[in-house]
Amino acid sequence: MKLLFIVFTVLLAQSASAQSLSDRSRGNKFNPAIGLNALTLFKNSARSPEGDGFSIQEIELQFSSDVDAYFRAEATIGMHQEESEDGGHAHEFKVEPEEVFVESISLPYVTVKGGKFYANFGKYNAVHSHALPFIYRSKLQEEIFGEEGLSEAGLSVSFLAPISWFSELSLQALQPTNETLFIDTHHGFAYVLKWKNLWELSDSLTMEWGISGLNFSSHSHGSDVEDKTSLVGADLTFKWRPTNNSKSSSFVWSSEFIHKDRAGSSTDKNGGLTSFVRYQFAKRWHMQAQYEHVGLGKGDGIVDNNSYTALLAFVPTEFSSLRAQYDQIHNIEVEKRISLQLNISIGAHPAHQY
Repeated sequence: MKLLFIVFTVLLAQSASAQSLSDRSRGNKFNPAIGLNALTLFKNSARSPEGDGFSIQEIELQFSSDVDAYFRAEATIGMHQEESEDGGHAHEFKVEPEEVFVESISLPYVTVKGGKFYANFGKYNAVHSHALPFIYRSKLQEEIFGEEGLSEAGLSVSFLAPISWFSELSLQALQPTNETLFIDTHHGFAYVLKWKNLWELSDSLTMEWGISGLNFSSHSHGSDVEDKTSLVGADLTFKWRPTNNSKSSSFVWSSEFIHKDRAGSSTDKNGGLTSFVRYQFAKRWHMQAQYEHVGLGKGDGIVDNNSYTALLAFVPTEFSSLRAQYDQIHNIEVEKRISLQLNISIGAHPAHQY
């Protein structure tokens, strides 16, 4: 592990000394753009003290570059501490590719992508940890996709409609390995369909609306049981930023609904809704509040989960932020949790999803 960090550090130093900040955004002719993001976390929970204290929440190393006039490639390597059996922090780090893909850049209206990537389902599954609205993935996302989200190997085709507003339709065929959604003994594919629309309601207000679906159906090896997984989702986001004083004031309201229905060798039915608001009240400060309910259309034995979250963020630049978050989670018992997160990015810094 030490050798791996040394190699990464050397590569990052070479890239920084060879290029200016603007040149590093997409890489040059020979070297890819290299960036590193580090999340340092302090957590204190009234119910689960095993994981309390300071830890490295996650480290992401990203390489990106144009391959030629037809393709660009991107690789994101994630590193995070494994949890011990008692829920605390283990000493070992887990290193795995979060995304490694190539996509077309020359086809009009169409983008083809192949490799391993986050599924284009809903609003926040494809968002990396450092760009999430809150310190942790939502309880709804964890319930549906697991702690790491839905990232699979496969093929994706997206079509941008040539109309007056942004309207994109994407279809993805994925290898079903996510244990929260699929049985790992299949040769079939999971198919994800998403339709995303974005309208400018005024010079300062936009509305984004999307609907998503996932379908998987296959027979287990040596069994007549047909395993099925279906997901439906919808998301709605309003963003307001005034034309005057645009750097010091903004408002976001975003909501997402997802429902999962799994049948066959394993049966699981659950869904929920998450909704949050974010208000920027100064150039470098914003505050957020979120409500979540998990348990809509649930199956037998599943307990409702209601979560309330408040967050205060200091964001001096796009390369750093300091966030304080309070969670109150109502499940079988009530958990109260305080978290502090330091978010640092160095090197190339690709734009986040809108």
